[in-house]
Amino acid sequence: MAPTLVSVSHARALHLVEDFGSAPPNRFQGGREFAHLHPHHDGSLHLSLPDWVIDQAVRSGWGVPHPVQDAFLVFGPRDRTELEIVWHLVQLSYAWAIGDLVADTSQ
Repeated sequence: MAPTLVSVSHARALHLVEDFGSAPPNRFQGGREFAHLHPHHDGSLHLSLPDWVIDQAVRSGWGVPHPVQDAFLVFGPRDRTELEIVWHLVQLSYAWAIGDLVADTSQ
């Protein structure tokens, strides 16, 4: 984890190193940042995800699309079960950032 390029100063971000992965730049929030965790009092995070994952997560009540950035706001987990689901979303964001996840489930 490293400082974020796009969020509040106390947020911590996940970045890919240069030349790792094959995803296009529009899958990142800034630089090679694909996710950031907001400060501990909030616990929410922003993830870069394909639209089909965002649609499913919204329908399941896990968050909302960011109103300005191409990112998804995931609500902070309240217990271990929710933490496991959020961790799965983080893993999907990583797969999206490195180019291992397709943009459309019909592909």
